[in-house]
Amino acid sequence: MVDAALKPVGSVDVAVIAFDEPTFNGEVVAAISDLIAAGTVRLLDAIFVHKAEDGTVTLAEITDIDGDGIPDLVALQGDIPGLIGEDDATSVIGEMPNDSAILMLAWENTWAIRTAAAIRANGGTLVAMERSAAADVEAVLAADES
Repeated sequence: MVDAALKPVGSVDVAVIAFDEPTFNGEVVAAISDLIAAGTVRLLDAIFVHKAEDGTVTLAEITDIDGDGIPDLVALQGDIPGLIGEDDATSVIGEMPNDSAILMLAWENTWAIRTAAAIRANGGTLVAMERSAAADVEAVLAADES
């Protein structure tokens, strides 16, 4: 286990993304790879769950994000066993319709490391944080414009 005092840590987000009638064309993987390459995030864990039309479930822990044959989570020293586990993935399967998919991602916001370290060094503690869905923000902005 990494000692937090030795390694600065940014905030960590866990996202569960649903895909109805999934047709993957590589855009999602490319966008995530770009964030990793830019140093914006460090991918810590990723699990993909697919529920076929007949209800058959495939669960895969993703390690090769960019498809080059090299496990990115290992290469990035990011895989944190148990951060997202099979139990987490299994908990969503019952709610999934057939012919759908779920992508579960955990990433560290490396862009926030410096600020998080400064806050901790000055005695600050994060006590609450909430993320607003893009659709909610867009709705507020649209209402504001009218």
